[in-house]
Amino acid sequence: MVFSPHPDDETLAAGGLIQRVLSLGGAVKVVFMTSGDGFPEGVEKENGIARPTAQDYRNYGKTRKKEARQALRILGMKSQDIVFLNFPDGGLRNLLREHWFDRFPHFRSPYTLEDRPPPDDTVLQNVEFNGEDVKREIEQLLVDSRSNLIVVADYRDRRSDHCSTYFFVTASLKQFREKHLTLDPYVFTYLIHFRQWPVGSGAGTGSRLNPPEDFSGEETDWISFALSDEELANKRKSLMEYHTQMLVMGRYLMSFARANELFLMDQKKANQEQAKTRCLNLNK
Repeated sequence: MVFSPHPDDETLAAGGLIQRVLSLGGAVKVVFMTSGDGFPEGVEKENGIARPTAQDYRNYGKTRKKEARQALRILGMKSQDIVFLNFPDGGLRNLLREHWFDRFPHFRSPYTLEDRPPPDDTVLQNVEFNGEDVKREIEQLLVDSRSNLIVVADYRDRRSDHCSTYFFVTASLKQFREKHLTLDPYVFTYLIHFRQWPVGSGAGTGSRLNPPEDFSGEETDWISFALSDEELANKRKSLMEYHTQMLVMGRYLMSFARANELFLMDQKKANQEQAKTRCLNLNK
């Protein structure tokens, strides 16, 4: 099960891994935490407007969801294995910090002006924009899938939606493990946003993706997952389906189309409270 903060993160981080698992007869489920509807620069570029309305942001989210389905189809995914939780883009940190409890008033997206996901897309009933409901939905997905490998954004990622996703998923996993003692999935984390990495660090088809040199003072064991030529070609095709993102950050997206993908085994060495504080204090 791959947890993606926004549409495109799943292919950037694990497009090759998704293909490999499917080619070997395994099952993959991709869970999008948000539909990527809170991206002002993207909405402005896509629509050629200076002051997007709430409806513009909602429509943009629908477009990004359509792109994600097309991108994942190229990787071999079936539509029933793609889940959109539709929590607020740019707002996961707020749910983690200020709107954890399931009580009124719930967080309202400053972009779409919504305070809950569309009912047709929710895993459970009566879901609003609050941390408890995020955790409830993730727990239900874990129970339903019984995945043996969880892939999620690293807590050291420099975007708040990304590191917040890590804390929501690991909190849900802790609860899941306590209820299902015989199930203990591996957890791999991935990095997308870290200073200027990886743009400019030897980008190009066939080049390798190397860890950022100044990533962390902590001991880290990177897993380099080599892609076949076919897997890399499909990953590039998949990324090209994200037309809205290619308009704004095409070079950045394609800098992840390398001969390998990088993951970290989540070894729970971090001081969780310190790591969460760093996440909650990020500017973006």
